[in-house]
Amino acid sequence: MKIAIVRLSALGDIIQSAIVLQFIKKFKKNIEIHWFVDERFKDILKDHPLIDKIYPLPLKDKKITKTLKILFEARKNNYNVSIDLQGLIKSAIISRILNQNNFGFSKNSLKESFAHNFYNQKLNISYNENVFVRYLALISFVFNEEFDIKNIFFKKDVFYTDDILKEKLIQELKLKENKQNILIHVGSSAKNKIYPAKKFASLCKKITDNFSNLKILLAWGNLKEYEIAKEIQNFYPNDRIVLIRNLNLQELIALTKAVDLIIGNDSGPTHLAFALNKASITIFGATPSQRNAFTTEINKTIDAKKKILDAKHIDKNDFCIENIDENDIFKIAKELLNEK
Repeated sequence: MKIAIVRLSALGDIIQSAIVLQFIKKFKKNIEIHWFVDERFKDILKDHPLIDKIYPLPLKDKKITKTLKILFEARKNNYNVSIDLQGLIKSAIISRILNQNNFGFSKNSLKESFAHNFYNQKLNISYNENVFVRYLALISFVFNEEFDIKNIFFKKDVFYTDDILKEKLIQELKLKENKQNILIHVGSSAKNKIYPAKKFASLCKKITDNFSNLKILLAWGNLKEYEIAKEIQNFYPNDRIVLIRNLNLQELIALTKAVDLIIGNDSGPTHLAFALNKASITIFGATPSQRNAFTTEINKTIDAKKKILDAKHIDKNDFCIENIDENDIFKIAKELLNEK
C-alpha cells in the first residue's frame, strides 16, 4: 500500500501532525508513505525513518507551474489514498490531484470550509478539538481502525535524532552531564503569541537564583527573535544565561533532545519538546492551550486563563499573554526540574 500525506506548513503544525506516522505504521506495517510539504520546512522531515519519500513544493515562491509538474509526476506513483492533514483549500486541491480517493475533514470541521468540496471521504470532528486528536482521528478514519486517546501518552519520539550532531552541540555549547540545561524559545509566528522579554528575563533570573547547577540557552530563528533574546540577556547579565547561535532544523531537534527542559511560546520549536518526549512548558495567550497542546506529566502549559470559544476566530490584537505571571511559570519549572 502506498499513501500520500499532505501537510504543507507551518513548522509547528508539521511537527504536531507528524505523530500520525507511527500510528499509521501500527495500523499497516507494510506501507509506503510519501509526504508533501512546503520546501521551506522540508528539513524538519529529513531522514525520518517512517517517511519513504519527501516532496518539497515551491509554494512560498508561488511557482505554480513547477509545483503542478511535481504533483502530476508524483501522481504516477498510483497512491492508494491521499490524506490532507492541513485542511486548507490549497492542500485539499493538492490531495485531490494526487488521488481521487482522498480524505479530509468535513465542512464544519474546517477553517476554510470550501476545502471539503475537494475530498472524496470526509471526517466530521469539531475544529475546536485537540489537534492531536483531530490528526489521529482522521488517520483512524482512513484505515478504519480504533484509536484510543490514551495511546498518545505512550508515543515514541516523533523525529529522528542525529546522535553525532547531538554530541557536537553538547561540546559546542559546553553542556555538562551533571548540570541541568534549559532551552528557551523567545519567538513565535505572531506578535500576540510572544511573551514579554522583561518577564522572560525575570523568569531566567528566578531560575538561576534558585538552581546553581543550571544553564539557560536562549534560542532564536530570525533577526526579530535575536533582538528579543538579546534584550532578555541584557536585563540580568549572567554567564549562565547564554545567547546561542541560530540553529538549523536538524540541530534544533538534536539540541531539544540534549537539554532537560524547554520553555517557550506557542511555536514550532517549543512543540518539538512534546514530539521528542522532553519536559516542557508552553506559554499560551490568545490561542487555546487545550486545543494546541497535549498535556502530560512532563509537558505542561500555562495560559492567561481566558476562555477561547472558537479557534477559527483568533483575535490577533489580543495580547493577554502579557498578563501571565512569570512566578507561575517558575513554579511549574521548579516542579519539573526537581523531578530530574
